[in-house]
Amino acid sequence: MNVISYFENGGETMRVVERLVKEQDFLTFASIVVGAYPGRMNGAQTTKEQLKNLFMDNQNYDESLNYFGLWDDDKLIGGMRLHDFQMNLFSKMIPIGGVGLVAVDLLHKKEKVAKELIHQFFHFFLAKDIHFVALYPFRPDFYKKMGFGYGPRMYQYLVEPLSFPKGPTKKHLSYLTVQDQQQLTDCYNRVASQKHGMFLKTKSELSFIFKNDENYVIAMKEDDTVQGYIVFSFEKQGESNFMLNNLVIKEWIYETPQALLELSTFLNSQADQVNRIEWNTQEDNVHFFLGDVRNGTNHLIPSVYHENAVSGVGLMYRIINVKGFFEELTAHHFNGVTLTFKLTVSDSLLAENNQQLIIEVVEGTMNIIESGHYDVEVVVDVAELSSLVMGVITVQELYMLQQIKISQEQYLQALQQFFFVFEKPKCTTAF
Repeated sequence: MNVISYFENGGETMRVVERLVKEQDFLTFASIVVGAYPGRMNGAQTTKEQLKNLFMDNQNYDESLNYFGLWDDDKLIGGMRLHDFQMNLFSKMIPIGGVGLVAVDLLHKKEKVAKELIHQFFHFFLAKDIHFVALYPFRPDFYKKMGFGYGPRMYQYLVEPLSFPKGPTKKHLSYLTVQDQQQLTDCYNRVASQKHGMFLKTKSELSFIFKNDENYVIAMKEDDTVQGYIVFSFEKQGESNFMLNNLVIKEWIYETPQALLELSTFLNSQADQVNRIEWNTQEDNVHFFLGDVRNGTNHLIPSVYHENAVSGVGLMYRIINVKGFFEELTAHHFNGVTLTFKLTVSDSLLAENNQQLIIEVVEGTMNIIESGHYDVEVVVDVAELSSLVMGVITVQELYMLQQIKISQEQYLQALQQFFFVFEKPKCTTAF
C-alpha cells in the first residue's frame, strides 16, 4: 500500500501520506530527521547521505519495515517509519504495529503534522486487521493524550564489576560473529516465546548488532546451542585517562540460570579494566542478584534508602480496536473468574474505538456477548486500558488513582482478579 489517505487543509492545500520510494524522497526525509533530532545527528552532508542509504536499505531488505512521508502540495514536510512486529501476548504470538522516527520539518512545527502521521499510522494497521500498536515517545505526555498507555519501566543500574556474581566457570563462553546470527536469533526467539510482551527479532534489528564495530557479542553455548548472550561496548569515562572505561550492556538474553551465571562471571572478571557496568533492565528484582547495588552517587533517599538505579518510562502501548483486541484473548484463561461486566472505552482520537462491550466470564473463560444483563460497568480511557490489559498496572491501582470508574465497588476484587497478570511485560526491542 503506497498511499494511506488524503487530507484537506483549510480547503486550500492537499496533504497526502505516501510510502517513500524515490531516492530524493529519502534524502529529503534524512534532512528532516537531522533537523528534528539535532542531538543525535550532526547535520553534516555525509551524515544525511548515510542516513538516506540506511533508510533505503532498511526498506528494501526488511519486509517488516517501511517509511512513509506526509506531503503538502507535493512538498515533503514530515515522515515516519512503520514496523510490523510479532509480540508475545500471554504466550500467543500476535501481530503488532510499531512507529518510530516521527519527524517534522522545522518550518512546519505546530501544524499538526505529527498528529496526522500518527492518525494514519493507526489506519494503516487497522486496514491490516491489527488491533494493537506501540511506540517510544519523544514526549510521554504528548502520546498519553493521544491514547497511548505506559509500558514497563526501565531501570538503569551502574555497578562495579565485582558486584556481579562469580560462578565456578565461564568455559562455555565464546565470541559470536555475523556467521552465528541464526543461533543468536534462535536463542532470542525462544526466550521471547516464553516472556509476555517480548517481540520477535527482525532482520534490521539483528543486522544492527553485528554491523556496529563497537559491539562485542559473547554467548554461552552448550551442546552447540546458544543458551544466552550479551551485547556490549566500552565507553570512556573521561578524556584525561584512556584506561578508565565503563562497560555498557546493550542486550542481555538468557534462557537458563547457568547461562546467566556464566555471563555474570565474565562481567565480574572485567574489574581490572572496567570502572562500572551500565545495565538497563526491566526486571524489578535484579538487586537480589547483584552484590553492591549502589550506583556510586552516594545519594540517600529518606530515611536511609541507597540510590541503586534510576528508572524511566519509555515504550507505550495502544489498543486501536478494542473489540478486535479482546477477541484475541478468547483463548486466554482469566484466573478462574466468573463475572459479567460492561466495558465502556473512551478514545478521543479514534471515534470508531469509543466502544462498549459486554464481557461474560465463566470460570476464567471469556466471551463477548451482544447484549444482556451485566453485574458491573467499567469506564476507562483507552490509554489506561492498554496498560491494564498488558499487566503494567492493576485495576485496584487505577481505581485508587481515580483512573478507572467502577459502577459497583463490591466487584472491584473480581475485576482485579480478571485483569491480573502474573508476569509483567518485558520488551528489549528498540525502534
